[in-house]
Amino acid sequence: MNPYGYVVAENTDGIITVNGHSYRDPKMHSKNTNFALLVSSKFTEPFHEPLKYGKRIASFSNMLGGGVLVQRFGDLVKGRRTNEKRMLKSFTKPTLSATPGDLSLVLPKRHLDDIIEMIYALDKIAPGMANADTLLYGVEVKFYSARLELDSNLETKVANMFAVGDGAGITRGLSQASASGVWAARVIGARACGQKN
Repeated sequence: MNPYGYVVAENTDGIITVNGHSYRDPKMHSKNTNFALLVSSKFTEPFHEPLKYGKRIASFSNMLGGGVLVQRFGDLVKGRRTNEKRMLKSFTKPTLSATPGDLSLVLPKRHLDDIIEMIYALDKIAPGMANADTLLYGVEVKFYSARLELDSNLETKVANMFAVGDGAGITRGLSQASASGVWAARVIGARACGQKN
């Protein structure tokens, strides 16, 4: 989650995707908070090309909108495309210039259903999440196929070499990446003091 954050464009192998950032400098704060909802897909035999599949989904957004699409949550639920007129009436002002569109033409139904269900669930603990003017950008794609072989202490096959965070392919966000760093630091500290893990 990025309080006072911005949605930004990223280029992944020529495909424009989205991500979110916050700035420490208060002068750079936006009036929005942004976050990502990621839906995982685990594929079974005979399929062996998850990276290609993810890139293809991301490319649909580029094909339909010339880059990133943005849709109001209310329009998505009503099954209609967000257009410029509806965007102008929205009280949520976008932090990324994106093409108003229809994410249901980009994402698989199962993913869309999961996202909608999660927004309604979040609305119960953070009222306002399921507001019609909540903006959804598409798409953010994360690839977790590259995963290092680690033991339960996050140690690689090379003794005393640890891998933590997103680079290790084991975390899915800032809090998990931070926690993995703390875990490895504790293991290293215990070894330095001669304690067992």
